[in-house]
Amino acid sequence: MPMRIADTRIRNFVDTQKTSPSPKISDANVIDLLAAVGDGSRTSFDKVKSELTKPGITRGQQFELAKAGLSKSEKSDIGQLLDKSGLAMDPGAKNFLEALVGRAPLQESFGPLTITGDQKNGIAGIAKPGEVIEAINLSTAPAGRLHLVDTQVIGTADASGKFLGTLPDVREGDMIRLRTRAADGSTSDWLTIQAKGIETSDTRNAIVNLERMDLVAGQSGVAVTHNTGRPITEPGAQIRFVNARTGEKVDVTANEKGSIPAGLTLPGKAGDEFKVSVSDGKNNLNHASVTGTLKVPGGTTGITGVDLPDPKMHKDESNADGTPKFKTERFVGPLFIDEPTPGDVRQGAIGNCYFPAAMAAVAHTSPQALKDMVKQNQDGTYTVRFYENGNKSRPVEVKVDGDLYVRSFGGPIYGSSLGGTNTKDKMELWFPIIEKAYAQWKGSYDAIGNGGSAGRVMSEVLGRSQSYEWVSAGSEDRLFNRIKSDIAKGIPVAAGTHGSDQASRYTNTGVYANHAYSILGVEEKNGEKFVKLRNPWGQSEYGNDGKNDGFFSLPMKKFTELYSSMYVLN
Repeated sequence: MPMRIADTRIRNFVDTQKTSPSPKISDANVIDLLAAVGDGSRTSFDKVKSELTKPGITRGQQFELAKAGLSKSEKSDIGQLLDKSGLAMDPGAKNFLEALVGRAPLQESFGPLTITGDQKNGIAGIAKPGEVIEAINLSTAPAGRLHLVDTQVIGTADASGKFLGTLPDVREGDMIRLRTRAADGSTSDWLTIQAKGIETSDTRNAIVNLERMDLVAGQSGVAVTHNTGRPITEPGAQIRFVNARTGEKVDVTANEKGSIPAGLTLPGKAGDEFKVSVSDGKNNLNHASVTGTLKVPGGTTGITGVDLPDPKMHKDESNADGTPKFKTERFVGPLFIDEPTPGDVRQGAIGNCYFPAAMAAVAHTSPQALKDMVKQNQDGTYTVRFYENGNKSRPVEVKVDGDLYVRSFGGPIYGSSLGGTNTKDKMELWFPIIEKAYAQWKGSYDAIGNGGSAGRVMSEVLGRSQSYEWVSAGSEDRLFNRIKSDIAKGIPVAAGTHGSDQASRYTNTGVYANHAYSILGVEEKNGEKFVKLRNPWGQSEYGNDGKNDGFFSLPMKKFTELYSSMYVLN
């Protein structure tokens, strides 16, 4: 006997699944069925679904939301789904439906990954024996250069399936995203939990990363865009925008990816500034604590003194006609704060990791060479000297001013410095000025922003010829000795990882494919040899030293697994 589904949404769900290449009621799409039975005259489908997908919600809470709106006819519809649809069902999804019609008790902990107890002594749970558990703290991730999939292994399920793992710096109220990974590389669906039991209360408010938002004035207001795939804040956090000129405020809730709603528009115009604050629902409820401000491009440029032509922006930040999407601001901070160091260098939103990796390597071994290559002129401009093809007999001088392209938060879009602050009058300028001069010399930020050679940059900075060392298994001792010798002689060294086609080897390592790193030396501890490196992002590294500053030590054996080449000078 055919099914006679009364509820329109349930019927449409079944029709969609029947025409799907892989028809199935899964742990993910069963939410649509729960929302269909949970809606009613007082509560919409969309509102119920929003509640059902709220980060940290338990299966029991999801069940109660659905059951509250379950009608007699919908109960019959669910029964027919179970008995007559012929659709495959995940065990957790099937248990939801059976519990709704009274055929089975709801199992609160169900599926391939479950969490047991609180997180007072770590994150405990059950998975399949031998699976590793990967996790990322969504509450702290927005402050780092992390994507939602940049997890780390926190534990391995034992023979009985039990595991206990820990993440560094987890506090009560933090949103933790987890999944399992089997030996064949397959992964489970994501599970998001809220950490409990570590402190007496949730004392850490959500973070909002202003660098990942841009404001653009239009005819209907100010459009807010999310300019990167990395999260802006934790899921479910409320972000408030207040126009400093008019006092108008707009509140938005971050979605499950920690992003702002698509198509967000604020009341305002070019030149307006917006104060931005965030609340996780327990802290900063009145938004009295403001994270910072975002400025809508337009109005005055902030340029004073000599104004030289700027290199064109990267194509990703340019309009179709080649004009820049962003304005420049004049930076007047100190050229150097003490000696140049690797920690000064920070890569911007451009694919030129080879350049900051090379400059940080030079800063480590030859800081005086950097002070000699860039000079501040009496008119406020800068003259930067390079060597064409690494030949000291062929110097190239490039003159630039202090104008840097900036995002709405006020910091540079491209290279910046971690020395001082990102403000126009305090940021240490040697690295962004040298990078700007390099872009001017080569033609544009686009010309230097699509990959390149760290060895070539070091050669063009120091006037020495370059060479390569291929990294491979069994070369640990040779590479260790080469690095030790070169660093002792004041020769900078950088390294590159394998291409994106081998990205799987970097899962949970904290090291990234198709990326360049500065090599700062070697060391030997307890008979094991290590290489010391720095990520030009100024964060995200191998291991868990709790600093997240981009500096880390890597066992030489691991180095030969993760890196493909070294850039050196003769």
